[in-house]
Amino acid sequence: MVNRVSSDSECFRSLLARHQAFWEGAEEDTFLRSVSIYALSTPVAVPQRDGGRITQAERLEPDMIDPALLIDEVENWDPDRLDATLRLHGQFMVKVGAGDLMPLSTAWGKIPWVEAMLGCPIKMTEGQIWSEHYPGDPEEVIRRGANLEHNPWLELYLEFLNQLQSRLGDRFPVSAHTLVRGTSDLVAAVMGVQEACLGWIDQPSFMARLLRVCTDAVLTITEAGYKVLNPYKNGYPSHYGIWAPAPVVATQADHSTLLSARMYAQHILPYDLEVIRSCPFSVIHLHNNGLHVAPLLVQVPELDVIEVAMDPYPTGERKAYEVEMLQMILAHKALILDVKLPSYEEGEWLLAQLQQRRLCYHPLFDLSVYDALPEDTPGRQAWLFA
Repeated sequence: MVNRVSSDSECFRSLLARHQAFWEGAEEDTFLRSVSIYALSTPVAVPQRDGGRITQAERLEPDMIDPALLIDEVENWDPDRLDATLRLHGQFMVKVGAGDLMPLSTAWGKIPWVEAMLGCPIKMTEGQIWSEHYPGDPEEVIRRGANLEHNPWLELYLEFLNQLQSRLGDRFPVSAHTLVRGTSDLVAAVMGVQEACLGWIDQPSFMARLLRVCTDAVLTITEAGYKVLNPYKNGYPSHYGIWAPAPVVATQADHSTLLSARMYAQHILPYDLEVIRSCPFSVIHLHNNGLHVAPLLVQVPELDVIEVAMDPYPTGERKAYEVEMLQMILAHKALILDVKLPSYEEGEWLLAQLQQRRLCYHPLFDLSVYDALPEDTPGRQAWLFA
């Protein structure tokens, strides 16, 4: 069952006040909690005007994707059916509110938007979509630069934001972020991961030039998104479901998992700092195998939140190390913790190790575990705007 909540209700205004306190570092009422189902990437089909559906494409082009048709599918969705909720999770264009996290929508998250804008081919096989590395010389990307005016992928991205805002914005407030990669992740997408790893050692000046273009592209897209969106309740929802009283930028540093902290600090962090500083509030996403760069990030004054995705859940000595790193982050910054857990009991143990201040705790469970949770489990209640 999905609850209906009025966006003008006292309970929602109270939630927004807690969200604001989370960003602004208040001492009280900054613990947020949500529980979700863990779902692998669900195959999708791209609906067409002739009634067909694309699940295979050697190269997916922007004119194959119609935002209106995808939004039609959301409008026909029955939120009270669990199987439909799981499909919606896989589609990743709208999210149901859960616990202390609000409903929201984003430009279709299945598309690797920035990679596409930079010229990387977008391929679709059996309903899964991904980018391939740039087919030509990466120097071409550098020469072309980050001038995205009239770029068809950027135009499609902004059309998604416009249509979501006009058609779904009252029920699913629109976030300006979707699948936006970090600066180094884009370099790896253009070159290939192995080539990028070697490039930091063998071609640092070339890598810096490519990083410049990738960083400028992220900054351009972030600025363009906020020009399209109107404020919601005098602020903006982040793509994590936490409303903020001013624009929020979200980035990530997944590629840093393959580099030492020293190399990340020397080659990449200066560019990530530009992205972090581009909006009043900022989040950076790490995986738990990238926690070795967290001690650098907690020293960045402009960075508000570190989001950590723990998957797989650690064991043994690694578990002790990761818990210690999470405690260290919370001593300096707000933390969003998305953690795939083997059991509810293990999740309660993990939560007990962490201070419940400026913490957004988001455990994810397999469907069988989730179904066995009591209805009154904190953070489990799904909700939408009435």
